Amino acid sequence: MKTAFVTLMFASLAAAADMKDNWIYFDTNGTATVSFAAESHSITEGQPWGGVSSQKNGILVKAGRQGSAGVAAAFVTGVTIVNVLVTDHVIDALPHDMNFAIFGNLTVSFSTGETAVCDNFRLGQGHHETSNNWWMGSERCTSVPTTQKMTCFCKGTNLVFKPEGDNDRMYVLPGN
Repeated sequence: MKTAFVTLMFASLAAAADMKDNWIYFDTNGTATVSFAAESHSITEGQPWGGVSSQKNGILVKAGRQGSAGVAAAFVTGVTIVNVLVTDHVIDALPHDMNFAIFGNLTVSFSTGETAVCDNFRLGQGHHETSNNWWMGSERCTSVPTTQKMTCFCKGTNLVFKPEGDNDRMYVLPGN
């Protein structure tokens, strides 16, 4: 009986530390490509890390999904509530626990020839109610939490972000 309990305990720990494919999509009516050049990341201790890649309008973070306050603290360092936006309907809040966060440069290239490069951008996955959500922002972004809209002042052109209603999607347009 003791051996079965220990085996079950280790199986549960191994399952909790599984590598997952964590996608965030930036919808632009099919007119843009998105990439993220990660410079650093924060992840809950003991969780696997597989890196960041981009494909057309999506960014893939291969990582485990165990939330911690330490990751959320890293994500909010240097920003306030008016510098971030979340994919679901969390209003007037900052994340308390996050699975992971990535820090680097977000590039959005539109078919019109406009390209935005947002330095010191951050993306992070948290959890709200029954699903994972995505947080994003920068000290060069300004949001109005009650409107669920954020403008980022990037090199090339500014970007405007607005949640689409799905926890893994964000609408993005070139801004003024």
